[in-house]
Amino acid sequence: MSETLSDRLADRPASAAPGPSFMDLLGEIEQYAASPGDTIARYQDWIGRNSLASLALYAAHFNLGVELSAAGDKAGATDAYRQALALRPGFYPAAINLGTLLEAAGQPDAALATWQQALQPDEARAELLACRTALAETLRLRQETAATVLNAGDEPLPPVFRTADWREVRVDADTTVDAVYTSGLALHPTQDVPSALQGMLRALKPAGFALIVLPDLQEVARHIAEGRPADLLYMAPEGPVAPLDLLYGHRGAPPPRTGFTSGTLAAALIKAGFAAAMVLREPPLCRLTAVAFRTRPDAAELGRVQTRMLPDGGTAAVLFTPAG
Repeated sequence: MSETLSDRLADRPASAAPGPSFMDLLGEIEQYAASPGDTIARYQDWIGRNSLASLALYAAHFNLGVELSAAGDKAGATDAYRQALALRPGFYPAAINLGTLLEAAGQPDAALATWQQALQPDEARAELLACRTALAETLRLRQETAATVLNAGDEPLPPVFRTADWREVRVDADTTVDAVYTSGLALHPTQDVPSALQGMLRALKPAGFALIVLPDLQEVARHIAEGRPADLLYMAPEGPVAPLDLLYGHRGAPPPRTGFTSGTLAAALIKAGFAAAMVLREPPLCRLTAVAFRTRPDAAELGRVQTRMLPDGGTAAVLFTPAG
């Protein structure tokens, strides 16, 4: 629903409300508004000059939301619809439009709650139920078609995997997955690293890949060799991180039991059976990010992965493949 209320409003403005009545405002907009921006400004001015006593204030907020949405100001439209519902909770067109905006903004739970909580007359119930049913079906299809990522550690997934395109599974998954993520490889004893990598490889579908993030031992060693073991590298949720934290664990976290440079990480991945690996160094963060492929990727796939999975601001990623 996107039409205004000019053809169905019969409210009379409060006698104390300054300026034109709401019906007169609609007439002025229809006759004189020169652009969408002018229409928006007229609604905003009228709302600003009328008190909460105006019987039509909810309608002005609703119409403003329609105009703001059409102009691309989704945040402003969302606020306007919420104002309309605060003034008149039973005004279901505002609930429908608000829920639609929330769904488009990637907030399906909020959209469903808006439609669920809307006070509705019988004639509106079918439309609200249709919105809820359509969104529930969309969410079901997304869940079925989303790529799966196995989180092989205790850390939350990075933002690249926290979208509707990905579905997280944990270590008890009994099917193959599209991607594996870990930031805890260095917590394995050195002798256990090969089996950990081979387990990740076995979990992947033929076109799958592993995303691995861990400290860059070469860069950590450089800081220590230069006498800067306690320098601040970056701020983590747990607090400041220094080179020594990456060697011995951070504020009660378990200490690493092995370490990698870009070359040794790539060699371990290839030895474990991966067909290729891209490794990127981020010296300011003493961090390595690697993407390891189960099967050899073509140039287009390499480009997509580098754009989506590897952070900006590091040195150029290096592609490693088996010798010969």
